[in-house]
Amino acid sequence: MGRTALDGEPAADYANYADADVGLNGQLSHLHPRNSRNPRLIPKPMSGISLIEVMMSAFILTIALMAIAMTMVRGMSSMFYTQEQLIAKQKSREALESVFTARSTQNITWAQIQNATVSGGIFLTDFQPIRGMGADGIANTSDDASEPIETITLPGNDGKFGTDDDEVRSLDQYERKITISNVLNSQKQVDPDIREMTIEVRFKLNNVWHSLTVSSYISRFA
Repeated sequence: MGRTALDGEPAADYANYADADVGLNGQLSHLHPRNSRNPRLIPKPMSGISLIEVMMSAFILTIALMAIAMTMVRGMSSMFYTQEQLIAKQKSREALESVFTARSTQNITWAQIQNATVSGGIFLTDFQPIRGMGADGIANTSDDASEPIETITLPGNDGKFGTDDDEVRSLDQYERKITISNVLNSQKQVDPDIREMTIEVRFKLNNVWHSLTVSSYISRFA
């Protein structure tokens, strides 16, 4: 097909083209360059990513990965803290049940269900190590001193009790305190038949003490 001149350009310029497609209306529709002597026909070089951009991308990615790692660490720490809380709750309820059982079986008298600072009371004041209950079967009394620190068995990696990977933990990082106080009746006088028991169990986690408190009323009558 013959060549035709572009508007405003000499026909000689078309020596730079290998071929030219002319449309039905006689206008040049497509050019195929032969060489690069015409600067307008040289394609622009492709732009790449600079070193600064790579470093910035790596920095942003590092920050994102650190945030994800911190979230995972906090999640694992929260799971461990929840487990410690469950143990503390179990030991506080255990102490409550020991007092109620002793009261119901008349193993102790009503006068003894008080702190040792009150005449006749048998419950030690302040925090005490969680030891096995002594001969009286009641928590935080003087005969517990001869008992070893309690242990608790937790399931291992298989999540089952009674298998070889069970974990036996000493409760040497736990302490328990029992406080027994009087209750006032509607006349603002001490009720002789009802007292309030407050059981506080604390545990040390990452060298910080955490505590859990359970309270209940106990009456003279079973």
